[in-house]
Amino acid sequence: MEIVGYNREDEFTGKLKEATITCTIDELKAIADFLNNIIDNHDENPVCVHLRDYKKDWEKKSSDLIVLIQSQDS
Repeated sequence: MEIVGYNREDEFTGKLKEATITCTIDELKAIADFLNNIIDNHDENPVCVHLRDYKKDWEKKSSDLIVLIQSQDS
């Protein structure tokens, strides 16, 4: 697993050692639903999925969570 980041101007900020998600319990449940949806609906083929595309109420000022699934042999 690798965690990378981008700033508000979509500039790559590099590999992060750790990341903090500050959210409400409802937001955390939405993130869990998002991750479970990926697990349930994608096989092991590479895929890139954005939380912003999953949440109908996502706004440009909101953070986005991007999951990039790589093949097992990558």
